[in-house]
Order: sequence, then structure tokens, then C-alpha cells
Amino acid sequence: MDKITMTAPLLREEFPTLSTSTYLVSHSMGAAPRATRDALTTYLDEWTAEGPEAWELWLPRIASIADGIGAIIGAAPGTMFLAPNVALLQASLASSLDFSGERNEVVIEALQFPSVLYLWKEWERYGARLKIVPSPDGRTVPTESIVNAITEKTAIAVLSHAYYVSGSICDVRTIQAHARSVGALLCVDAYQTAGVYPFDVTQWNLDIVVGGSHKWLCGGPGCGWIYVAPQLRHRFSPAVTGWMAHASPFSFEPAPTRHAESMYRFGSGTPTIPGYMVAQPGHEIIAKIGVPRIREHNIRLTERIAEHAQERGFLIKTPRIPEQRGGWIGIDCDDAKTLCDKLIARRVFLDYRPGCGLRVSPHFYTTDDEIDAFFAHIDELRKG
Repeated sequence: MDKITMTAPLLREEFPTLSTSTYLVSHSMGAAPRATRDALTTYLDEWTAEGPEAWELWLPRIASIADGIGAIIGAAPGTMFLAPNVALLQASLASSLDFSGERNEVVIEALQFPSVLYLWKEWERYGARLKIVPSPDGRTVPTESIVNAITEKTAIAVLSHAYYVSGSICDVRTIQAHARSVGALLCVDAYQTAGVYPFDVTQWNLDIVVGGSHKWLCGGPGCGWIYVAPQLRHRFSPAVTGWMAHASPFSFEPAPTRHAESMYRFGSGTPTIPGYMVAQPGHEIIAKIGVPRIREHNIRLTERIAEHAQERGFLIKTPRIPEQRGGWIGIDCDDAKTLCDKLIARRVFLDYRPGCGLRVSPHFYTTDDEIDAFFAHIDELRKG
């Protein structure tokens, strides 16, 4: 697919909500592409026309959509798979590991998203020993602390590429190299970075990467994804499984399952085809623009946000150096929560988090004028 420039006017026209709102919340939920309606219509038309035979169209499409995400993050075809959410994929990984021996530790940072922490904590009932690396400031976790926590007793380390509470970037490449040196697996959660922060799973030689579509990939909820390095795939035979993970799902063989040789081995029950199809238009737009171009645009606008904020005496709650943060800027002031509510009422979409303030994220469809107008709204609201 040919790349396009950041100034192509059709891009904004592809997102209907941009005509009626200022959209600065892609770190939480990307704007809906116009083509998602077409994707839903296609799903309904296929279901209506083909009935149960539509599975012949839908099942191969799972791999195709997964490979489309893979093209964005440097994953080779056949190394990706989909699930409704990351928690299910993490459970599949956990259920593949044997925690009965000495290598039973799961290293995870204290700033991990709660859903992931909840899941791995529950795996202690199956022999896992959770080893949580603390954050000294509630915003970052030193790379050295994570490296020191990963030892010959570590089965897997589960880390965020960017911490959801601060946007701070984790040095996953250094940690991956260390994990491999002691025989531990590394699973990187790239939910916060995929689509806005360039990385290449092959060049970075990563073991496992998980993420989802509803943030920077503009794919909506219901389309999580996993990458597994090709040489590691057959190490995983998930116990969290279902008929879609079977080597021959429509043979309806009795248990035990024969896991698929392909990444379909990470399947479970009947897949959520509408969620996957709705996500694809967003993936295609991101791939067409290219993440490096998106990142360049994002850095320029987040710097503009930081400068505006500092002029008004706001605190910057994300790393000030662009290379050390993901795609959003946190700006805080005494009335941040009230401002957030009033801005949303004006259809200026952003969000608020305690300790972080206003989380503001420009994407490729955000203009300089929108950033300036955002602060004009703030100035007007604060004057009362």
C-alpha cells in the first residue's frame, strides 16, 4: 500500500466525528473511521447471504486482519493472531506455562494496567509466584530494577512498552536481551504505543507482544492481538482454549485438542468476527500513513501542547523529552477535573486521571489550529 503525506485532506474526511468535535483522546479511544460502517454492513450482508457458510469467508479473514496489524509492527505474516482482548491472550500464555518447578516467577512492573495485574495475580493459584517491581515515583520503573528482578527463576516477564499512568517509555530492548540471557520469556504490552510510536518486533528481536486496536490504531474495542516469535510458537499449547484453536476445528474431534500448527493455536471459542472486521479500516489507514510519519506529527503537536501548558503555569506530568514518552501529554492544574468535564461538554474530547491531570493526545488527524483552539477553550473556561 502506498504511503501518503500528513497533509492529505481526505484523511480528516474519513473520520466523521472530526467535523463536530475536537478529538484529543486517541490514547483512550481512537476516532472511528467512516469505513467502519461499511465493514459492519459487509459482515451483515455476508451473514444474510451465506448463513453458516459465511464462516468460509470469516475464518481466513482473521489471519488476514492479524497480518495487517503485523505489517504495522514489523511482524512477518503468520506470526500474529486476534482475540477479543489482551486479558484473554495473557491467560492463554499463562495457561501454557509450567509453574511447578523452580522457574515459577512472573516479573511484572507495578505500573502495569490493572487488568493484566489481576490476571497474573490469579495465576498464583496455579503455582506462579508474582514478583512486582516497584516504581519509586509512581510514574516510572528503572530499567536496572526490572533487569535485576529477572533471574533464572523467571518464567516470564510481562511489561508495558509505555506506562498507562504516565506515558513513560520502558526500555524493552535492553530488558529483552537480559531476559533471553537467563532463559526467561518476555511479553511486551504495546497497547499504549502501537500506531503512534515506531517499533519493529523483528528488528527488536522480541519474544511476545500483545496489544489492542481501540487506541492509536483507530479500530474500536473487541480486537486484541498477539505476536509470537516464530521459533517460540510451538512452546505454547494454551489450556485456555476452544474449538477455534484446534488443528481441524470443523472435524469436531473429541478431547484432547490438537492445537493448530499455526497461530490459530491461540484461538479459543467462537471468534468475535464483527469486532475484528470493524477494526480493519483503522489498521489500514495507520499502515498507509506509516507510524514514523505519525510519530513525527505527534511529537510536533505534543511539544506545542507542552509549550502552551507551561505558558499557563500548568505542570507537565509526562516526560518532557519526546523520546521518553508515548503519544500523549499530561498537563495538570488545580481545576483540571472541572476543566475536563466542561471541555467534554463542549465536545472537546480528552480525559482526566488523578495524579496526571488532563491527558491530551494529538493523532495524525489533529491540526495545529485545534491545539490552539483547545487552549483558547481552557482560557475562556478559567476566566469563568
